[in-house]
Amino acid sequence: MQYTHGGDVYGYRMQFGAREPLDFSANINPRGIPKPVKDAMHQAIDACIHYPDPACRALRAALAERWGLPTTSFFCGNGAAEVLYRLIHTLKPRAACITAPTFGEYEQALAGIGCSIAFHTLYKEDDFRLTDRILEEITPKLDLMIVCTPNNPTGAAASPALMERIMRRCREYGVWLIVDACFADFMTAPVAVEQHLAAYDRLVILHAFTKMYAVPGVRLGYCMSANAALMDRLHEAGQPWNVSVIAQACGAAALTCKGWEKESASYIETQRAWLAERLSACGFRVYPSAVNYILFETTCLDLRERLLAHGIMIRSCENYRGLGRGYFRVAVKNEADNYVLIRKIQEVLTDGKSDHGAGHGI
Repeated sequence: MQYTHGGDVYGYRMQFGAREPLDFSANINPRGIPKPVKDAMHQAIDACIHYPDPACRALRAALAERWGLPTTSFFCGNGAAEVLYRLIHTLKPRAACITAPTFGEYEQALAGIGCSIAFHTLYKEDDFRLTDRILEEITPKLDLMIVCTPNNPTGAAASPALMERIMRRCREYGVWLIVDACFADFMTAPVAVEQHLAAYDRLVILHAFTKMYAVPGVRLGYCMSANAALMDRLHEAGQPWNVSVIAQACGAAALTCKGWEKESASYIETQRAWLAERLSACGFRVYPSAVNYILFETTCLDLRERLLAHGIMIRSCENYRGLGRGYFRVAVKNEADNYVLIRKIQEVLTDGKSDHGAGHGI
């Protein structure tokens, strides 16, 4: 098995021993797990003598209150990735369109059912932003469009106006539209796609607790749709106990943390500006981001390996369709950790001048 995502601290420990890495390869809220969420997960341990609620009733009720929608609008899963795979296996599209670059699991899930995939290229000259060109891809021959906004790994978010045009075009041609909004809560002014759910029953929106509440090890995500029949079919698409007792308690508690998302987004906005400026000063081409990670480009092609030797993990984006060698993504962490990252980058660039020449800029 070849692991292609960030956050592989287990592989790092196997290679370097007990030393704990400073992990910039996974885009997790640097504020950590909120105390009410930790407390709820600890208290849920005793309830683990029972099977989990297969319908996630308490969690879906909390989500319904959060979004002002009926409980039938939600399906919860073992992370947003599991929800994605269930959606693909339930909808069974014959022709789908995704952007490049974007989150690699879309392609993998679609390829797994033999779906024909069209790749809409995002251009470097546009800072990998989604533009009106995407509308040309939406035709009656298409069954499914997947849009990640803010996009992973670029950090760029589609404008509200463009998202509305995409939704109208998909509705006009009866195309299913999955909007992956897993990082939207890190934006200080998120694009509120959710307000359009009632108007289009082939619109599905993906969300996750993983990033904002710093619980990737718990695995908890969900999707929203006005299509109650689709939500029922998702329950039938896999085993019934897909969300653990602890994960359900985690999600319900997270939804009580008023102000956590806005405070986190504001904090990260400040740290992101500082980190982007320092990365640019290192000679890198830094792409604009609206969330808690930054994509950059450098001629120091072995930057990841050099930083690993210093106990720092970053995400190589070489395996993203539409990118390649020299592209890297780093999470935005707290001030102290961000400073360490920049200091170590400066060290490895200085050490590597004899190997790579005088400059590492673009």
